Amino acid sequence: MKVVVKKKFVPTLVEFCLDESMEFNVKPQTFPDVDWEVTLKMADIKTAVVAGMFFRENKIEIAGVDQSKYKKAPAPKKGKEDEEKTEEPKAHEPKAHAHKEEKTEPGMF
Repeated sequence: MKVVVKKKFVPTLVEFCLDESMEFNVKPQTFPDVDWEVTLKMADIKTAVVAGMFFRENKIEIAGVDQSKYKKAPAPKKGKEDEEKTEEPKAHEPKAHAHKEEKTEPGMF
């Protein structure tokens, strides 16, 4: 797996690789000269998952992976109690009377 990182992230990534006993290779990019290419050798799936969590936590993007293709974790669903708390009270609107008043001419009941 190849990761392109800024120079300031290289020590953090090297420390992670040493802690996880991962084989890695670091070399500078030719353009731009502030980026470094780190190649990691994953021994097993557990190591790959741990590395992925490390990259996500440190906001490091993996080279060649389009992040827009992957969905973000869904937001937690609101419970019934949460929905009741967030609803705004509705304004009271006067209702029209159901019966119409009839006009009566003078002299009629």
